[in-house]
Amino acid sequence: MKKLILFLSMSVLVGTLIACTDTNIENEGVSEETNQEEVQETTNEVVYEIPNDSWDLSSTFEHSILDEDGKEVSYTIVGNEETLGFTGPIPMDVEITHKKIWFYFGEENIYDKPVEVKAVKEGTEELIDLHSGSFYEGAEVSPNSVNMPSHLEFPSSGLWKILVYIDGEFYESIVVEVY
Repeated sequence: MKKLILFLSMSVLVGTLIACTDTNIENEGVSEETNQEEVQETTNEVVYEIPNDSWDLSSTFEHSILDEDGKEVSYTIVGNEETLGFTGPIPMDVEITHKKIWFYFGEENIYDKPVEVKAVKEGTEELIDLHSGSFYEGAEVSPNSVNMPSHLEFPSSGLWKILVYIDGEFYESIVVEVY
């Protein structure tokens, strides 16, 4: 009987060792890069792309809407007439909170998708957070408008590239001067 118990114990021990060894052999072929990708997927960490495009100041344009009373209201917007832009005085002053209304001119329905507004100062690679929000119904300044209110504040003067990410993907950049 002792021999049978010893035999069964040894069989279980050897079986366990073989199973562990097989798992290690299977994982030997997995690269470190694959492991990193899996970690990024499980943490849902967004990698913010910094476009390497122009540092020319973004243009301004006039955009008119009809308000609730049917009156025409005109806004000066800095940005891109085909994608998005925001209202307000340009240039902006440093360390002052500026209230801005964002206008979305694209075709895709972006209501309630997360929007991250970040910025990078010319000559640096450090991203700063400016605003998190979404374009939502109820924020529109007119019936046919898609808008998002925000407050932007820059920590230092200089040329800044504002980067807009919608639903975790880079969407547009706007370059402004901050005094």
